[in-house]
Amino acid sequence: MSFLSILKNEAKGIFTNSTIVLAMIGGVLFYAFLYPLPYLNQSPEEQKITVVDLDKSELSQKFILMANASQQLNVVEQAESIEQAKQQFLNNTVSGFLVIPYDFSDKLQLGQAPTVAYAGDASYFLVYGTIIEGLMKVGGTLSAEYRVAHMAIDGTPITTAINTFQPFKSNYTPVFNRNMGYVEYVVPAVFVLILQQTLLMAVGVRQKAATASENSSLQLIARFSLFLISELILASFYFGFVFDHYHISRFSNVLDLLIIMVPFIASIILLGMLLARWFPTPESILLVVLFSSMPIVFSAGFIWPTELIPNALTDIMHLLPSGFAIDGFLKLNQMGAGLHSVLLNISGLYGLCLLYGLGLFISKQK
Repeated sequence: MSFLSILKNEAKGIFTNSTIVLAMIGGVLFYAFLYPLPYLNQSPEEQKITVVDLDKSELSQKFILMANASQQLNVVEQAESIEQAKQQFLNNTVSGFLVIPYDFSDKLQLGQAPTVAYAGDASYFLVYGTIIEGLMKVGGTLSAEYRVAHMAIDGTPITTAINTFQPFKSNYTPVFNRNMGYVEYVVPAVFVLILQQTLLMAVGVRQKAATASENSSLQLIARFSLFLISELILASFYFGFVFDHYHISRFSNVLDLLIIMVPFIASIILLGMLLARWFPTPESILLVVLFSSMPIVFSAGFIWPTELIPNALTDIMHLLPSGFAIDGFLKLNQMGAGLHSVLLNISGLYGLCLLYGLGLFISKQK
């Protein structure tokens, strides 16, 4: 049988298998538009809060108005007591509540720092952090006004008072994440992982479904080639159309991306074939790949700081293609690093190809 005939038979075995098509193609298309949805607004804004104003002064009202005018906060309710505010929070009317103490205006006018209290659900970290950020900005602005005013009353020139309170001004320009949002921060790295996990499932299922006659050397080469070409097309769709759709920055050229993409995909295919040797059924492969996704995400170093991840766990993650690929793709595509900066990543991916290939050879001899 000619290699062309083998290629045709293998293409039929891959693309007529609904599980493979759903995992490799359907999964990529599905996650391309599902995963970024929670991040499309880039960061939480206008979080609803209620206020318990125990001071009931002009200054406390000014504080409430400033909070409501901020980008992060939206004061939708005012409660007469902490218990009432707590009930509004438990009823999901608001995301938290602010308590302004009785001595708020007195301390502020005396040049002291009054303490306001905030309560909310910290398990929603982005929402909680947004509200805290908004309150800190409003409190800092109001406090600055009175500190500068006290210095002016004491005889300090107003310009000097402002410069003393704010000795320097920051002027920062985002370089890699232009919008300072979550889409450009999270999505590029997760897309690399999605490509890995969906392809692993597809290759593993195909390998388990193949008969003994379909596992000849030429058949494996045909299978490897078809998966490589198909995944290159899907990866190009991710890093091309989908990035443009979500306005994600791209700093690399096509050739550099291909140089790292080829060993990345090749290593995934070989790993998928090796997993099929280790696990007895296609279902077991699917379960292992699915349940490993979250640990891989948190061990990749872009969501959880690398410094807080045990070295042993980081070393284990480098036994997977994503361990080298996520770091390499982010440096090339999101940070504009040259190809020389990711030579270690590329070498690691080719090293994994050799490791998986050797594992396949050994397992085939048994």
